[in-house]
Amino acid sequence: MINLFSFCDIPWWLTWLLPFLLGLGLGYLLWARYKSMVEDLENQINNLNVRISGLEADLEACKKVRMEAEGDVALLRGQLKECELKLSNATSAKAGSGTPAVAFTSSGGAKARDAWTVAIGTDNLQIIEGIGPKMQGVLNENGINTFAQLATYSPEALRDILNKYGDKYRIIDPNTWPQQAQLANDKAWNDLIELQKSLDSGRSDTATSGETDSKLEKWLIKAGILKKWAQDDLKAVEGIGPKIEELLHNAGIKTWRALAETSVSRLQEILTAAGPRFTLAVPETWPQQAGLAADGKWDELQELQDFLNAGRQR
Repeated sequence: MINLFSFCDIPWWLTWLLPFLLGLGLGYLLWARYKSMVEDLENQINNLNVRISGLEADLEACKKVRMEAEGDVALLRGQLKECELKLSNATSAKAGSGTPAVAFTSSGGAKARDAWTVAIGTDNLQIIEGIGPKMQGVLNENGINTFAQLATYSPEALRDILNKYGDKYRIIDPNTWPQQAQLANDKAWNDLIELQKSLDSGRSDTATSGETDSKLEKWLIKAGILKKWAQDDLKAVEGIGPKIEELLHNAGIKTWRALAETSVSRLQEILTAAGPRFTLAVPETWPQQAGLAADGKWDELQELQDFLNAGRQR
Protein backbone atom coordinates (compact mmCIF):
# COMPACT_ATOMS: atom_id res chain seq x y z
CA MET A 1 0.00 0.00 0.00
CA ILE A 2 1.42 3.35 -1.06
CA ASN A 3 1.32 6.20 1.46
CA LEU A 4 0.75 9.46 -0.37
CA PHE A 5 2.01 12.79 1.09
CA SER A 6 -0.74 15.17 1.82
CA PHE A 7 -0.42 18.85 2.74
CA CYS A 8 -3.32 18.28 4.92
CA ASP A 9 -1.04 16.31 7.18
CA ILE A 10 1.30 19.34 7.70
CA PRO A 11 0.67 21.20 10.92
CA TRP A 12 -1.10 24.47 10.34
CA TRP A 13 1.60 26.59 11.99
CA LEU A 14 4.26 25.19 9.70
CA THR A 15 2.44 26.47 6.65
CA TRP A 16 2.89 29.97 8.04
CA LEU A 17 6.41 29.51 9.30
CA LEU A 18 7.96 28.39 6.05
CA PRO A 19 6.90 31.48 3.99
CA PHE A 20 7.96 33.68 6.87
CA LEU A 21 11.41 32.13 6.98
CA LEU A 22 11.77 32.37 3.22
CA GLY A 23 10.73 36.03 3.26
CA LEU A 24 13.06 36.76 6.16
CA GLY A 25 15.99 35.17 4.38
CA LEU A 26 15.27 37.02 1.13
CA GLY A 27 14.86 40.29 3.02
CA TYR A 28 18.19 39.79 4.78
CA LEU A 29 19.93 39.14 1.47
CA LEU A 30 18.44 42.29 -0.04
CA TRP A 31 19.22 44.34 3.08
CA ALA A 32 22.84 43.15 3.13
CA ARG A 33 23.23 43.98 -0.55
CA TYR A 34 21.80 47.48 -0.29
CA LYS A 35 23.67 48.15 2.95
CA SER A 36 26.89 47.44 1.11
CA MET A 37 25.81 49.75 -1.74
CA VAL A 38 24.93 52.52 0.74
CA GLU A 39 28.29 52.17 2.47
CA ASP A 40 30.07 52.35 -0.89
CA LEU A 41 28.12 55.48 -1.83
CA GLU A 42 28.82 57.09 1.54
CA ASN A 43 32.52 56.38 1.11
CA GLN A 44 32.42 57.91 -2.36
CA ILE A 45 30.65 61.00 -0.99
CA ASN A 46 33.21 61.36 1.78
CA ASN A 47 36.04 61.02 -0.71
CA LEU A 48 34.44 63.63 -2.95
CA ASN A 49 33.99 66.00 -0.01
CA VAL A 50 37.66 65.62 0.87
CA ARG A 51 38.59 66.26 -2.75
CA ILE A 52 36.33 69.33 -2.91
CA SER A 53 37.90 70.71 0.26
CA GLY A 54 41.34 70.23 -1.26
CA LEU A 55 40.28 71.93 -4.50
CA GLU A 56 38.78 74.85 -2.57
CA ALA A 57 42.06 75.27 -0.68
CA ASP A 58 43.96 75.16 -3.98
CA LEU A 59 41.55 77.74 -5.44
CA GLU A 60 42.12 80.12 -2.52
CA ALA A 61 45.86 79.71 -2.90
CA CYS A 62 45.58 80.43 -6.63
CA LYS A 63 43.49 83.54 -5.95
CA LYS A 64 46.12 84.80 -3.54
CA VAL A 65 48.91 84.16 -6.03
CA ARG A 66 46.87 85.85 -8.76
CA MET A 67 46.30 88.99 -6.67
CA GLU A 68 50.01 89.16 -5.88
CA ALA A 69 50.83 88.68 -9.55
CA GLU A 70 48.37 91.44 -10.57
CA GLY A 71 50.03 93.81 -8.12
CA ASP A 72 53.47 92.93 -9.46
CA VAL A 73 52.23 93.37 -13.04
CA ALA A 74 50.85 96.84 -12.22
CA LEU A 75 54.19 97.85 -10.73
CA LEU A 76 56.13 96.43 -13.67
CA ARG A 77 53.87 98.22 -16.14
CA GLY A 78 54.63 101.51 -14.42
CA GLN A 79 58.35 100.77 -14.54
CA LEU A 80 58.03 99.75 -18.19
CA LYS A 81 56.40 103.06 -19.08
CA GLU A 82 59.21 104.92 -17.35
CA CYS A 83 61.79 102.85 -19.23
CA GLU A 84 60.01 103.49 -22.53
CA LEU A 85 60.00 107.22 -21.78
CA LYS A 86 63.69 107.20 -20.91
CA LEU A 87 64.43 105.22 -24.07
CA SER A 88 62.43 107.70 -26.14
CA ASN A 89 64.31 110.62 -24.61
CA ALA A 90 67.64 108.88 -25.17
CA THR A 91 66.72 108.18 -28.80
CA SER A 92 65.74 111.80 -29.34
CA ALA A 93 68.99 112.95 -27.81
CA LYS A 94 71.02 110.64 -30.03
CA ALA A 95 69.17 111.84 -33.12
CA GLY A 96 69.89 115.46 -32.23
CA SER A 97 73.13 117.33 -31.94
CA GLY A 98 74.70 114.82 -29.60
CA THR A 99 73.68 116.64 -26.42
CA PRO A 100 70.91 115.34 -24.16
CA ALA A 101 67.40 116.52 -24.93
CA VAL A 102 66.03 118.60 -22.07
CA ALA A 103 62.30 119.06 -21.63
CA PHE A 104 61.06 122.39 -20.34
CA THR A 105 57.52 122.90 -19.15
CA SER A 106 55.78 126.19 -18.74
CA SER A 107 54.50 126.33 -15.17
CA GLY A 108 52.20 129.21 -16.00
CA GLY A 109 51.57 132.52 -14.33
CA ALA A 110 48.96 133.42 -11.76
CA LYS A 111 46.14 133.28 -14.32
CA ALA A 112 47.35 129.92 -15.56
CA ARG A 113 47.44 128.49 -12.05
CA ASP A 114 43.90 129.72 -11.47
CA ALA A 115 42.91 127.83 -14.61
CA TRP A 116 44.63 124.73 -13.21
CA THR A 117 42.59 125.00 -10.02
CA VAL A 118 39.33 125.20 -11.95
CA ALA A 119 40.27 122.27 -14.21
CA ILE A 120 41.54 120.01 -11.43
CA GLY A 121 38.80 120.71 -8.90
CA THR A 122 38.91 119.38 -5.36
CA ASP A 123 38.20 115.68 -5.87
CA ASN A 124 40.43 114.54 -8.75
CA LEU A 125 42.50 112.22 -6.57
CA GLN A 126 44.10 110.67 -9.66
CA ILE A 127 46.55 113.58 -9.96
CA ILE A 128 48.18 112.15 -6.82
CA GLU A 129 51.23 110.08 -7.72
CA GLY A 130 50.36 106.45 -6.93
CA ILE A 131 46.57 106.79 -7.24
CA GLY A 132 44.80 105.47 -10.34
CA PRO A 133 41.11 104.90 -11.18
CA LYS A 134 40.81 101.70 -9.11
CA MET A 135 42.60 103.20 -6.13
CA GLN A 136 40.41 106.31 -6.25
CA GLY A 137 37.43 103.96 -6.17
CA VAL A 138 38.85 102.26 -3.07
CA LEU A 139 39.36 105.60 -1.34
CA ASN A 140 35.86 106.77 -2.29
CA GLU A 141 34.40 103.56 -0.85
CA ASN A 142 36.06 104.47 2.44
CA GLY A 143 34.76 108.05 2.56
CA ILE A 144 37.83 109.77 1.09
CA ASN A 145 36.59 111.94 -1.78
CA THR A 146 38.58 115.19 -1.69
CA PHE A 147 42.14 116.42 -1.28
CA ALA A 148 41.21 117.90 2.10
CA GLN A 149 39.91 114.56 3.36
CA LEU A 150 42.91 112.60 2.08
CA ALA A 151 45.30 115.09 3.70
CA THR A 152 43.88 114.29 7.15
CA TYR A 153 44.79 110.59 6.96
CA SER A 154 48.08 109.22 8.20
CA PRO A 155 50.04 106.75 6.04
CA GLU A 156 49.27 104.08 8.65
CA ALA A 157 45.53 104.70 8.40
CA LEU A 158 45.71 104.48 4.61
CA ARG A 159 47.66 101.23 4.87
CA ASP A 160 44.92 99.83 7.13
CA ILE A 161 42.36 100.67 4.44
CA LEU A 162 44.41 98.93 1.74
CA ASN A 163 44.94 95.88 3.95
CA LYS A 164 41.17 95.36 4.06
CA TYR A 165 41.43 94.27 0.42
CA GLY A 166 43.97 91.52 1.15
CA ASP A 167 47.31 91.31 -0.63
CA LYS A 168 45.99 92.96 -3.77
CA TYR A 169 47.45 96.35 -2.88
CA ARG A 170 50.41 95.26 -0.77
CA ILE A 171 52.93 96.88 -3.14
CA ILE A 172 51.12 100.23 -3.05
CA ASP A 173 52.98 102.87 -1.03
CA PRO A 174 50.59 105.53 0.38
CA ASN A 175 53.21 107.30 2.52
CA THR A 176 53.28 110.48 0.42
CA TRP A 177 49.58 110.68 -0.41
CA PRO A 178 48.64 112.93 2.53
CA GLN A 179 51.52 115.30 1.72
CA GLN A 180 50.58 115.44 -1.96
CA ALA A 181 46.91 115.93 -1.07
CA GLN A 182 47.78 118.80 1.28
CA LEU A 183 49.73 120.57 -1.48
CA ALA A 184 46.80 120.04 -3.86
CA ASN A 185 44.34 121.31 -1.28
CA ASP A 186 46.56 124.39 -0.77
CA LYS A 187 46.72 124.82 -4.59
CA ALA A 188 50.52 124.72 -4.36
CA TRP A 189 50.71 123.14 -7.79
CA ASN A 190 54.38 123.87 -8.52
CA ASP A 191 55.42 122.44 -5.15
CA LEU A 192 53.34 119.34 -5.89
CA ILE A 193 55.03 118.96 -9.27
CA GLU A 194 58.49 119.20 -7.69
CA LEU A 195 57.56 116.62 -5.06
CA GLN A 196 56.20 114.21 -7.66
CA LYS A 197 59.40 114.47 -9.69
CA SER A 198 61.26 113.05 -6.69
CA LEU A 199 58.97 110.00 -6.46
CA ASP A 200 59.06 106.71 -8.34
CA SER A 201 55.42 105.83 -9.18
CA GLY A 202 54.42 107.42 -5.89
CA ARG A 203 56.84 105.35 -3.80
CA SER A 204 58.65 107.14 -0.99
CA ASP A 205 61.38 104.50 -0.66
CA THR A 206 62.92 105.01 -4.11
CA ALA A 207 65.07 108.08 -4.79
CA THR A 208 64.94 109.49 -8.33
CA SER A 209 67.00 112.71 -8.08
CA GLY A 210 64.02 114.60 -9.51
CA GLU A 211 64.29 112.87 -12.89
CA THR A 212 60.83 111.29 -13.16
CA ASP A 213 57.83 112.94 -14.73
CA SER A 214 55.21 114.57 -12.55
CA LYS A 215 51.78 112.97 -12.78
CA LEU A 216 50.15 116.37 -12.38
CA GLU A 217 52.27 117.76 -15.22
CA LYS A 218 51.31 114.89 -17.51
CA TRP A 219 47.63 115.35 -16.65
CA LEU A 220 47.79 119.09 -17.39
CA ILE A 221 49.61 118.49 -20.68
CA LYS A 222 47.09 115.84 -21.74
CA ALA A 223 44.25 118.22 -20.86
CA GLY A 224 45.84 120.89 -23.07
CA ILE A 225 46.29 123.23 -20.10
CA LEU A 226 50.06 123.04 -19.85
CA LYS A 227 52.58 123.56 -22.63
CA LYS A 228 55.70 121.46 -22.87
CA TRP A 229 58.63 122.31 -25.07
CA ALA A 230 61.85 120.54 -25.95
CA GLN A 231 65.07 122.38 -25.25
CA ASP A 232 65.50 125.28 -27.74
CA ASP A 233 62.20 124.61 -29.52
CA LEU A 234 61.66 128.03 -31.10
CA LYS A 235 57.92 127.36 -31.38
CA ALA A 236 57.72 128.09 -27.66
CA VAL A 237 57.87 131.74 -28.72
CA GLU A 238 54.44 133.22 -29.44
CA GLY A 239 54.26 134.06 -33.16
CA ILE A 240 56.71 131.41 -34.38
CA GLY A 241 55.40 128.34 -36.16
CA PRO A 242 57.14 125.48 -37.99
CA LYS A 243 57.80 127.49 -41.19
CA ILE A 244 59.30 130.50 -39.40
CA GLU A 245 61.31 128.19 -37.16
CA GLU A 246 62.78 126.63 -40.30
CA LEU A 247 63.67 130.10 -41.63
CA LEU A 248 65.44 130.98 -38.40
CA HIS A 249 67.33 127.68 -38.34
CA ASN A 250 68.49 128.30 -41.90
CA ALA A 251 69.70 131.72 -40.76
CA GLY A 252 71.76 130.11 -37.99
CA ILE A 253 69.34 130.92 -35.15
CA LYS A 254 68.76 127.54 -33.54
CA THR A 255 68.53 128.17 -29.81
CA TRP A 256 66.51 130.34 -27.46
CA ARG A 257 69.66 132.14 -26.42
CA ALA A 258 70.64 132.87 -30.03
CA LEU A 259 67.16 134.22 -30.74
CA ALA A 260 67.28 136.36 -27.60
CA GLU A 261 70.54 137.92 -28.80
CA THR A 262 69.21 138.65 -32.30
CA SER A 263 67.91 142.15 -32.95
CA VAL A 264 64.36 142.74 -34.10
CA SER A 265 65.69 144.43 -37.25
CA ARG A 266 67.71 141.34 -38.15
CA LEU A 267 64.68 139.13 -37.65
CA GLN A 268 62.63 141.43 -39.87
CA GLU A 269 65.30 141.16 -42.58
CA ILE A 270 65.05 137.36 -42.49
CA LEU A 271 61.27 137.49 -42.81
CA THR A 272 61.35 140.05 -45.61
CA ALA A 273 63.88 138.02 -47.58
CA ALA A 274 61.63 134.96 -47.30
CA GLY A 275 58.88 136.63 -49.32
CA PRO A 276 55.43 138.16 -48.92
CA ARG A 277 53.95 135.12 -47.20
CA PHE A 278 55.68 136.22 -43.98
CA THR A 279 54.71 139.89 -44.08
CA LEU A 280 52.13 139.43 -41.30
CA ALA A 281 54.73 138.07 -38.86
CA VAL A 282 55.75 140.64 -36.24
CA PRO A 283 59.01 139.71 -34.42
CA GLU A 284 59.08 142.64 -31.97
CA THR A 285 58.69 140.44 -28.86
CA TRP A 286 60.53 137.33 -30.05
CA PRO A 287 63.92 138.16 -28.48
CA GLN A 288 62.26 139.03 -25.18
CA GLN A 289 60.27 135.80 -25.14
CA ALA A 290 63.29 133.73 -26.13
CA GLY A 291 65.35 135.32 -23.35
CA LEU A 292 62.75 134.32 -20.76
CA ALA A 293 62.67 130.77 -22.14
CA ALA A 294 66.47 130.56 -22.12
CA ASP A 295 66.53 131.70 -18.49
CA GLY A 296 63.79 129.24 -17.51
CA LYS A 297 61.46 132.05 -16.44
CA TRP A 298 58.32 130.27 -17.51
CA ASP A 299 55.95 132.17 -15.24
CA GLU A 300 57.09 135.48 -16.70
CA LEU A 301 56.94 134.09 -20.23
CA GLN A 302 53.36 132.89 -19.72
CA GLU A 303 52.31 136.23 -18.26
CA LEU A 304 53.86 138.02 -21.24
CA GLN A 305 52.20 135.69 -23.74
CA ASP A 306 48.83 136.27 -22.08
CA PHE A 307 49.02 139.82 -23.46
CA LEU A 308 50.21 138.85 -26.95
CA ASN A 309 48.33 138.01 -30.11
CA ALA A 310 50.43 136.03 -32.61
CA GLY A 311 53.56 137.50 -31.01
CA ARG A 312 52.51 141.15 -31.11
CA GLN A 313 51.29 143.41 -28.33
CA ARG A 314 47.50 143.68 -28.16
